Amino acid sequence: MFSLYLGLRLVVIGVLLDMLLTSASGKEHNYIFDASELDCSGNMTYGPITLTAYHPLYDSDRKRDYLDAQNRKLYTLQEYLDNRAPYVTVGMDPDLRLPYGKEACIPELNRHFRRAVRLQVRDTHEDLRGGGYRRVDICVRTQEDSYDDIVNLLQVSLVL
Repeated sequence: MFSLYLGLRLVVIGVLLDMLLTSASGKEHNYIFDASELDCSGNMTYGPITLTAYHPLYDSDRKRDYLDAQNRKLYTLQEYLDNRAPYVTVGMDPDLRLPYGKEACIPELNRHFRRAVRLQVRDTHEDLRGGGYRRVDICVRTQEDSYDDIVNLLQVSLVL
């Protein structure tokens, strides 16, 4: 019995040592350790723009309150940060007529979260009409998340 206990302890210690000695690249969690990877690539930079937040209203009778412009799931910033979403849904002025799924980048978000935050313009709202490139609405999990300073009336740059 003692030898079984000792054998199990040695296995556990070996596993823990292996975990400690293995270097973490961060790539498996989308973390970026090279600061140059936090920069945004794109053709045009706009700024300053105001970043605001909205959240899905799942208990609403209107599908537009919890689906994007093409009736697809809204992906929140928190889902993306938890590696449960391929991108974060953002909304912009419908008069811009940006193509659905247009890639966008906000370098201030990348630097804040120390990783590339993949944004896609997949939503719009009448409240955004007339804002042009001066406002981006980012989808967050809850109303409480929308109060976070990083997504609430922050002046940022937008790269498309």
